[in-house]
Amino acid sequence: MYKLWAKKIKNNKVIDQLTIINRQDLPPKEKRDVCIKEICKKFDLSVPIWMSKHDYEYDNFKSVTFTEEDFMDEIDFDKLVIELIDDGTNI
Repeated sequence: MYKLWAKKIKNNKVIDQLTIINRQDLPPKEKRDVCIKEICKKFDLSVPIWMSKHDYEYDNFKSVTFTEEDFMDEIDFDKLVIELIDDGTNI
């Protein structure tokens, strides 16, 4: 099971949140991308632009932060934070 937690933050307060689970048999990056698309669909957002800095954040901290610059459309919050809760591997 692959699970991501998404939080919309405005003025340092969580204004909305959700958890997305992916049980598909896909490589981890594809699972991540599917989950992020589902998060954006549920939040009614455009999918943010994924850049190399996001790869670094996600790979090293299991969390990524998207700000207004990462979205094509205007947003009504300060940032979208997505955290990996479970990557489906048993450690």
